[in-house]
Amino acid sequence: MKKTALLVFLLAFPALASASEISEAYPSAEEVTVTGKKGDILQQVTGRESELLNPSQMSVYKAINLMPSLSQQSVDPYGLADIVNYHESFRFRGVEATSGGVPATTVNVEGLPVTGRPGGGATIYDLENFSNINIYTGVMPASAGLGLADVGGKINMEIRRPEESFGVLFKQGFGSNDFRRTFLRVDTGALPGDVKSFISFSDAAADKWKGEGDSQRRNVMAGVTKTFGDNVKLEAFVTYSKGDIHAYRPFSYAQIGNLESAYTIDYGTNPDSYDYYGYNRNEFEDWMVMANLEVKTGEHSKLDIKPYYWSDKGYYLETITLANNQNRIRRWDIDHDLKGVLAEYTTTIGSVDLDFGYLYHTQVRPGPPTSWKNYKVVNGKPVFDQWNILSNSSSHELHSPFLEATYRFGSWKLEGGLKYINYTLPSIITYNTAGLGDLSYDEALAGNPSINAKASALDTKSFSRLFPNLTLTRFIGDNISLHAAYGENYVTHVDIYPYFISQSANFIQKGISFQQLWDAREMETSQNFELGMRVKGSNWSIAPTIYYALHNNKQAVLYDPVLDATYPMNNADAEGYGFELEAEYKPLENLSCYGSFSWNRFSFSQDINSDAPGGGIIKVKGEQVPDAPEFLAKGMVSYKAGDFLITPIVRYTSVRYGDVLHNEKIDSTTLFDLDLTWQKKMLGFKEVEISLSLLNIFDKQYVSMISTSDYKTLKTSYQAGMPFTVMATLAVHY
Repeated sequence: MKKTALLVFLLAFPALASASEISEAYPSAEEVTVTGKKGDILQQVTGRESELLNPSQMSVYKAINLMPSLSQQSVDPYGLADIVNYHESFRFRGVEATSGGVPATTVNVEGLPVTGRPGGGATIYDLENFSNINIYTGVMPASAGLGLADVGGKINMEIRRPEESFGVLFKQGFGSNDFRRTFLRVDTGALPGDVKSFISFSDAAADKWKGEGDSQRRNVMAGVTKTFGDNVKLEAFVTYSKGDIHAYRPFSYAQIGNLESAYTIDYGTNPDSYDYYGYNRNEFEDWMVMANLEVKTGEHSKLDIKPYYWSDKGYYLETITLANNQNRIRRWDIDHDLKGVLAEYTTTIGSVDLDFGYLYHTQVRPGPPTSWKNYKVVNGKPVFDQWNILSNSSSHELHSPFLEATYRFGSWKLEGGLKYINYTLPSIITYNTAGLGDLSYDEALAGNPSINAKASALDTKSFSRLFPNLTLTRFIGDNISLHAAYGENYVTHVDIYPYFISQSANFIQKGISFQQLWDAREMETSQNFELGMRVKGSNWSIAPTIYYALHNNKQAVLYDPVLDATYPMNNADAEGYGFELEAEYKPLENLSCYGSFSWNRFSFSQDINSDAPGGGIIKVKGEQVPDAPEFLAKGMVSYKAGDFLITPIVRYTSVRYGDVLHNEKIDSTTLFDLDLTWQKKMLGFKEVEISLSLLNIFDKQYVSMISTSDYKTLKTSYQAGMPFTVMATLAVHY
């Protein structure tokens, strides 16, 4: 297997395109810069490459998946329905930062945690409205990982500000399975009163590539900036998104073993069956509002105050399997929001650049869930059966002051930071629901139901800890840099609650209350060490990195035979280590190549003891964690011929496992894409662009997303990967 991965890398090495080089060879009127940040090492994949990797421009995860050690899987070629257990399938260095137990995503906007899960908050942005996507893995500055979690890494998107002059960007896309997407952005340019603004609209839809059902998504985003003299600037941005998504049917390990069947079987068309596609969909409506007041307080200092608010309303409707193997339709109503403010002051004292900041963030549940209702199917319609969960509406709360400093001396640079995390988990009051009918959530609570004490955690739980980071960089001439870095990250999983509710009889029979399990929750922390370098020649560069990470209180969803229950435990240590290599090469003026290779080992360094008193021991020591490929190799070549740009892309993913005991093996996969683009300035337009994207051009059948913590069955579930897909886009810049 190792030889195969290395061979694929060697073949792919002349295969990826550097952003800066390609933008020179083939300039674009609108650019999105994707940046990997590891100390002072920057890798760029700009403008055209963002669209190559994510032609639909609706998924930030697709746009960055050629970076080393980033594993991203898809069932939907357009990014509309790429959800597994209410989160995205995405890993940094084998670490799943977006698992079902984290009520957040890895994506921040302007440094603010204004995306959330579960719900519709992860893909509410159109990438045309963003100028930079910064990726941090392992060690990161204190200001880069703000929010409820940063254990694996963080993605930060920077909004494309209103342009100085009037402009219009129009894009129309069509593709397989009746895909269509219209995008329009209008910039007003400079208006009287030092005001600039923009507004954009997008409308996208696509049928599923198998089975019945479709996905629809509409987005509106607007921004306005105003300056007051030379020292004060006010910015405000608002985003609205509404999505209506039909899900793809997940499979068990036995079912996914027959890939040919998995590529044709999906939810059915009979409303008398629990397998009906109409019973498996979600619909969400989202609002995001943020502002930035920037005040220059000196020649080298400024104060930024950024308030923000995000609202998410909607529901999941899905077929579930109960512990007694009976099926039901579950409706999970979600109505939650988050809000906060970030205050940041930057200044320079002598030779030291300083950044002081403070984040206050509060986020209403779910997760964990507050409302689950189960329905039976009777005469082709869902008929209310019973409440599965009814609990209070409580909030996560985070206080996070931080400090960063940068000092340059000679050919050295020293960067350090310190972040304090004070994170309080919400209390959870579970109510008895016997006799409650098909009421709304508010109506059910208004009936003053009695409290189920054994299924409640009346006391909140808080975590307080300092998280340092330090990076030392040595520059040798203009073309070589070396760095050594250390940093600590965190995450707290909260998905023990639905597992307890679904198997409460097993726990209560053993005398175990939910409060005991809630009290046993620990913050998972990681200590990250990294050594790296970057060497640059006249037409090439190479950036190798080695890293090592220790994880304390790593979580895994496991079956405890003593309790006869499957639930998440987080009392064991794990370690990760690996090697990353990125290289870019431009042998000819019109030919650019880029390649990445990574070897990631992430496993438990001890067996796991059950969190529950009297539970068993699960032997997992030394086993690679689920859904974490050990080897990744990716590549892209861009060749310019006149007004045409021809770009083949290859991605290799090694063997993965669906369980920590390695009983469920998923084979390695190599996928190929091809993009053909024609660009020209003509007819008075800044640019006219026509592109044709061919995804999975050899129609490879493979397993894509894996969910090891599936609330529907409490077992691992799998999805087939997207098939051959064609997408064409016309873009006009005026």
